[in-house]
This record gives sequence, structure tokens and C-alpha cells, in this order.
Amino acid sequence: MSIRAVKGFLVSAIPAAMLLAGPAPAADQAVLTQHVLSERTEVEAAQAAIDYCAARGRHVHVVIVDPYGDLMLLIVGDGAKYNTVESAERKAYTSAMMGTSTLKIAQAIAANPHMQLPPDSRMLFLGGGTPIRVGSEIVGAIGVGGGSPAQDQECADAGVAKVQPVLH
Repeated sequence: MSIRAVKGFLVSAIPAAMLLAGPAPAADQAVLTQHVLSERTEVEAAQAAIDYCAARGRHVHVVIVDPYGDLMLLIVGDGAKYNTVESAERKAYTSAMMGTSTLKIAQAIAANPHMQLPPDSRMLFLGGGTPIRVGSEIVGAIGVGGGSPAQDQECADAGVAKVQPVLH
């Protein structure tokens, strides 16, 4: 479970006429709806990634983060080395924040070494992270650590592919 800061505003900065005008149109409501992954969906995606890797002789860690990059789930595959936990989490975080796979980001950097990157030390630009979407909305991301960047990316993509049909 994670706790988030809530964006606030100063009531005194709102003109009284606006407060008395009645409810705002739906697009301007103060409460927004956001999709979140269920625990079951997180576990299914992570387990699919682990199973995909295990079938290929790879022992990995899988991390699921929410759309803000906060850790929601960590599963350690049988035989996985502990030193890949951080890379899995950072790949998931990077994918959630950047909205694309970390392999695509790594390829873009390789093609353009002078590319401007966010100054965020939590980001890791190696393959193995994939966003999870409902339509165009990012609802989380999966990160895998334990194989090569290309292998980790395959496993992360397999995890997302497993749950994508039920996301709507």
C-alpha cells in the first residue's frame, strides 16, 4: 500500500461567484477517476513474467509499480540473485514515468547519445521495463531483472501480454 500527497488549493483564491455558481461540468469536477491494477492482476502479470523466464532457464525478480512508480509488488523467482531487485524496480519506475518500454528508451539513447534525459537517479535505461495500460492511461509498469536487458524485456512484455486482454 502506498500513500500519496493530495494536491490542494487555496479556497480564498477562488472567487465567491464560482463557489455559488453550482456544480461544475463533469470535466471540471474536483474528484477524478483513476484506474488501478487489482492485486490479482499484478500477481498474474508478475507470475507470467517469471514463468516465461523460467521456461528459458532464467531466474529473475519481477516488480510491479503503480502509475507513480511506487512499489506495489515484488516477486522473487526461484534461484534469482538478490542483486537484481533494484534493477527490476528501477526499470519498472522508469517505464511508468516515461510511458514506454525501457528497451525503446535504451535504443533511442544509443541512436542519439546526446539525448536529453530526465535528471532522475531512480531511472534505469536498460531493457526490462514495460508500462501497463488501460487504453492510453498508464495504470502501472512491470520491471524484470536477472537476465540480459533484451531477455528481461521479453519477460516483462510476456507479463503485460498475459493481463492485457482483461484490461479495459
